[in-house]
Amino acid sequence: MAYRLVLDENVEHEVLHRLDNYGHDVEHVDFVPELGKGTGDRSIAQYSLDTDRVIVTYDDDFVLEVAEDDYRAVLFIGNATLPVEQVADMIHAVSTAYPQAELHGLEYVGEEWL
Repeated sequence: MAYRLVLDENVEHEVLHRLDNYGHDVEHVDFVPELGKGTGDRSIAQYSLDTDRVIVTYDDDFVLEVAEDDYRAVLFIGNATLPVEQVADMIHAVSTAYPQAELHGLEYVGEEWL
């Protein structure tokens, strides 16, 4: 199942291309006119609500500082050293197991999805 995603600025651009190749509707904050590099987490959270997009991030601010009601859903990847191929594969694996409608709040995504 394809997800509607928005990738935080700390997620590599190549992840966008790999997820796009998997058939996901994916944006990167760097290329969204309303957002852009340096946009605050709360603005990204609101954008995810407004556009029904799941946020993909390595940023623990979404764990520590942003309330779960303030965004659509977050896929948090705690290991920022994973290769981009594995990051895209993990997100895609989640999408094959859970429809986007079942994602709510903060979801931790790790290497167990590989």
